Amino acid sequence: MKNRILATNVLWFLVIALTWLLGKWGAFILIAAFGVGSMWELSILLEKAGHPVDRPVALIALSILLGALMLLPPWVFPPVALIAVCLSAAIVACLFRSEVGSFNAVAFPTLGAILLMFLPFGSITLLIHESGLVLTIWVLAVTKFGDVGALLTGMTIGKHKMAPAFSPKKTWEGLGGGVVFSVIVSLVLVHFLGEWLPPQLTLINAAWTAAFISLAGVLGDLVESAFKREAKVKDSGGMIPGIGGFLDLADSTMLALPVSYFLMWIIL
Repeated sequence: MKNRILATNVLWFLVIALTWLLGKWGAFILIAAFGVGSMWELSILLEKAGHPVDRPVALIALSILLGALMLLPPWVFPPVALIAVCLSAAIVACLFRSEVGSFNAVAFPTLGAILLMFLPFGSITLLIHESGLVLTIWVLAVTKFGDVGALLTGMTIGKHKMAPAFSPKKTWEGLGGGVVFSVIVSLVLVHFLGEWLPPQLTLINAAWTAAFISLAGVLGDLVESAFKREAKVKDSGGMIPGIGGFLDLADSTMLALPVSYFLMWIIL
């Protein structure tokens, strides 16, 4: 637990320091690093589970997608067009790199991995372009502090298992505690950072959107747990002491960031 707390503090320091010093490009550096690292670990998990991924194609495709999205904001070039071109190129690359009889087995896990990793890291890139860094940090805080609330509540009063087949430690009490914690953190941040946040993010909007973001975070965590369970591993990697790998850190954001982007599109 001590290593987890220390690693969490260091990571938050990196997020704040890089964005403070380099602005959105500091955030983009972190997104690129965690995106590529998460893709690498996901490809290993899928391979261990018997779903081979063309790792070079997946890594190159995600890097091109994220790089293009960072350099070409959505008002310059439609993200859907980038995705269409990149996925088309990826499936052709899988075709020419596959052996006879292995194309189906490799192409679909590869495309699925690219899309799954683009969901969070592409969404946060778009969120930075369209809504700014402060709102993006608010989203990350709501998501990750929901994890903390779920962990503490589950450890304290958790009794009823939520999804024992995928994550035996997660409880319904922890889920409730995580949502409450996310809402509280959301309201506190909006109260103190309101002048740097969009005026549409009122206390009411901050409360209900935080609840949905927290729920999406729990589901994203379960998705990653399912990958690890099928691969028969405890952690996706070992790069982050006390936490595991890049994917272990990004797990709750896999669904929380796309949901956040959608919710901000609704209210802003």
